[in-house]
Amino acid sequence: MDTVRAFTHRRPRGPSIQGQQPMKTKQEKKARPGSIMRLLWSSHPWLTFFTLLTGLISGVASIAVVNVINQAIHEETFQRESLFWFVGLSLVALVFRNGASLFPAYASMRIMTRMRIALCRKILGTPLEEIDRRGAPNVLTLLTSDMPQLNATLLVMPTILVESAVFLFGIAYLAYLSWVVFAITISLMVLGVAMYMLFFMGGMKFTHKVRDEFTAFNEYTHALVFGLKELKLNGIRRRWFSRSAIQESSVRVAKYNYIERLWFTGAENVGQLTLSLLVGCLLFVAPMFAVIDARTMSASVLAVLYIMGPLVMLVSAMPMLAQGRIACTRLADFGFSINEPHPEPETSDADNVLLLDHKKSWGSIQLKNVHMNYKDPQSSSGFALGPIDLTIHSGELVYIVGGNGCGKSTLAKVFCGLYIPQEGQLLLDGTAVTDDSRGNYRDLFSAVFSDFHVFNRLIGPDEKEHPSTDQAQKYLSTLGLEEKVKIEGLGYSTTTDLSYGQQKRLALVCAYLEDRPIYLLDEWAADQDPPFKRFFYEELLPDLKRRGKTILIITHDDQYFQLADRIIKLADGCIVSDVKCEVQGKRA
Repeated sequence: MDTVRAFTHRRPRGPSIQGQQPMKTKQEKKARPGSIMRLLWSSHPWLTFFTLLTGLISGVASIAVVNVINQAIHEETFQRESLFWFVGLSLVALVFRNGASLFPAYASMRIMTRMRIALCRKILGTPLEEIDRRGAPNVLTLLTSDMPQLNATLLVMPTILVESAVFLFGIAYLAYLSWVVFAITISLMVLGVAMYMLFFMGGMKFTHKVRDEFTAFNEYTHALVFGLKELKLNGIRRRWFSRSAIQESSVRVAKYNYIERLWFTGAENVGQLTLSLLVGCLLFVAPMFAVIDARTMSASVLAVLYIMGPLVMLVSAMPMLAQGRIACTRLADFGFSINEPHPEPETSDADNVLLLDHKKSWGSIQLKNVHMNYKDPQSSSGFALGPIDLTIHSGELVYIVGGNGCGKSTLAKVFCGLYIPQEGQLLLDGTAVTDDSRGNYRDLFSAVFSDFHVFNRLIGPDEKEHPSTDQAQKYLSTLGLEEKVKIEGLGYSTTTDLSYGQQKRLALVCAYLEDRPIYLLDEWAADQDPPFKRFFYEELLPDLKRRGKTILIITHDDQYFQLADRIIKLADGCIVSDVKCEVQGKRA
């Protein structure tokens, strides 16, 4: 006859978790958006210097071409020397302008490769609760929208440098020709810049709206893909989602894009209007204030017309610079500054493997007075886990049970080191798990969560030991997948679409191959048919236990509770009972 000893953990009297003072943690310094130009300079200083130099040479050569054209206009006879100067200076301007644009494009490619890798490492190093709080669509937008925008801005930066040099040398050339012409040019340009900024700032407001609405649209597309079953089953929800979510969000993105384009087009038109007014003032207004000879007048008009191209290019590039700045700001909000160094990790994977091997003979894991307090930033509601005092011993088969929303998955994530306790300690064999050791601690676990993801790369026990094909095939056969999954080298392919339950079995195969000391399975049997569910509880779990593994199961299958070593029940974020089961003749 089964003998059961129950130990009940009652909530301590006194203030609730909401009333306790939160543990003071060191606040991370907020990242600054950074400067794209400084990013270029710090990454490739010599190449950036070369770009500036070639831009200056191109600017000088371009304005010299204007001077040669002006002299040729006023020469009474054909001068071969002027032709040579025109051809030579045009070639110099063309070669150096292209050189100043093409070489930095290669540098931008390398910079963006490094930035993408660094951002992915930043995401990998960000606490899971922070990723969960932000939401997957918002994090994906950093990679799919902000990074490409930063790349586009980097590519246009060399062009901005070159065209700026041509424009500035053109203005200097006007000052050399006539101070009256220079004064009129500067006055009209100041007026033009003021009008331009009026339109430009109007467009910037909608640039922010476009980015925010595109993030919302990403959330809807995420729901479209992962909630397709629910949408197909409910016509009312499907029509609401199609009309009020996808359609309205798409229309808003298009509308904001269009309004943004209108404002920026107005800004570009202001630039062209300013130049047209400038030419008119030089021809009809400047002679009223000073005597300007024909040679000077023609040179001034030619210079203004010549710098019109670079100025239009600069005006057109301003929205892209603004969008790049917004991208930098959003990345900084995530804690990623483009100007901070992003070094390679100092600890290699091989070092982690050695530490993991050393800890395969661990004795106990303890949660000591652990609290986790979640609060929805949009409302006053939240969820509190704790206080939790729990010790798990090596080799135990533990069931974690309780109603929905009681904190079972949160407790599991705290236990395996994915969530960092706001208060209390996580101890391995009496030693606190810290930031320095948390990565190695996590390597003790193989887990299949309810929202699992299966990678197409099979991983063995460590970096040097690849999973055996025969062993993988054996596990596939054990889990009834031998006819649906084919092992190919270090990966696999499926011969047909797998059901959700079959995907869970494949995830368990991957966990088997990892061969870690502790297995954490969150509602794994919930999507299995009754024969396979029985096989899981009565055959697979005892087999893992015989191999010396520690198994934590989140489950609602009370018909198999007698097979556990312990049953831990949660309610409202607290452990309300911890039952140790001693079963006569229990499968071992």
